[in-house]
Amino acid sequence: MRSCPACGTANREDDDFCGNCGAYLGWSTEPRRTPAAREPEPAPAPAPAPEPAPEPVPQPEPEQRS
Repeated sequence: MRSCPACGTANREDDDFCGNCGAYLGWSTEPRRTPAAREPEPAPAPAPAPEPAPEPVPQPEPEQRS
């Protein structure tokens, strides 16, 4: 049984309109066809980890001449 969304009256499964108020019930149910099996899409590859920035090389301070 299909209930009317407008008035709540029970209707037959093959009714498209409510027998009480005439509201549209949606398409009558038909045997569902299973869609053709699709191959699952491959998961996207994980993003590569960012490379660490190179550490700065300490520069020797110039010798001070007096």
